[in-house]
Amino acid sequence: MIKLSIFLTRRADLTHEEFVDYWTNKHTPLIAGLPGGEVPVRRYIQLLPTGDEIPGVATAPYDGVAEVWVDDIADAAGWFTSDTYNTLVAPDEENFIDRTKTRFLYAEESPIFG
Repeated sequence: MIKLSIFLTRRADLTHEEFVDYWTNKHTPLIAGLPGGEVPVRRYIQLLPTGDEIPGVATAPYDGVAEVWVDDIADAAGWFTSDTYNTLVAPDEENFIDRTKTRFLYAEESPIFG
């Protein structure tokens, strides 16, 4: 399985709280409401920053991270180039994300302990 970590930055005209509200209460239900099989995702998790800081340790400048598990990179590519994504999901992302600052990390997990 491939895990995509998608690092999100809010639009400049939104507060962090407005970003979180839109992402969790409008965008997520939009995706969840798509017909079965439309989204090839095995698992989806939203990471929201706590606001905590450790002195001397740099904090990432993102408003949130979406973690998405897919079977393989072909499923991810198929989703992010699909008509549904490009006509429904991506336009909705414009309501709360500065998409020019979105970054993707494609990874395989290697559990060490826990």
